[in-house]
Amino acid sequence: MKEFDFSIIRNLRMKWGMTAETLAVRAKITRATVVKIESGNGNPTIDTISAISRVFHLTAGELVSMAEKASIEDGKTSPYSDKGLEGVHIWFPNFELYHLKAAAGICKISEPVLHENTAEVCLIISGKVRLTIDDNITELASGSAVRFKALHQHTLEMLEASEFLLIHHNLP
Repeated sequence: MKEFDFSIIRNLRMKWGMTAETLAVRAKITRATVVKIESGNGNPTIDTISAISRVFHLTAGELVSMAEKASIEDGKTSPYSDKGLEGVHIWFPNFELYHLKAAAGICKISEPVLHENTAEVCLIISGKVRLTIDDNITELASGSAVRFKALHQHTLEMLEASEFLLIHHNLP
């Protein structure tokens, strides 16, 4: 089994609305090279990967990383319970997800020791939550989502019984 699948170049090309010919011209390679790589029959050089990646505003490393064969990772799952927040914590390297429920009146203050160079996404599934980040206050209702740097002091206050997701991911 090959370790890389460069057919993702076709997906990128289509997303950008390009033909194989357009990509070839912009990357200064032949259309035949593009077709060969996209079909999985090519073994592109680093120069070819670099040329193609520049067209998509990526580094060669980013394109190679995208082409790595997909594997399925199992998340480490554990129950979560903390001061009225109940749910599940799912952990992957560089990514965490909390699926939580809380009654009205529950308030969760951030714990800086849990955060490094991460962003936090809060998606409200149901209910209403007041999010305070430093001096900024916003109210989130069902379907609302926000993202912020997790190192900033933040508080979640349940204005109604709520169900929500908290997602932590590393920042570049």
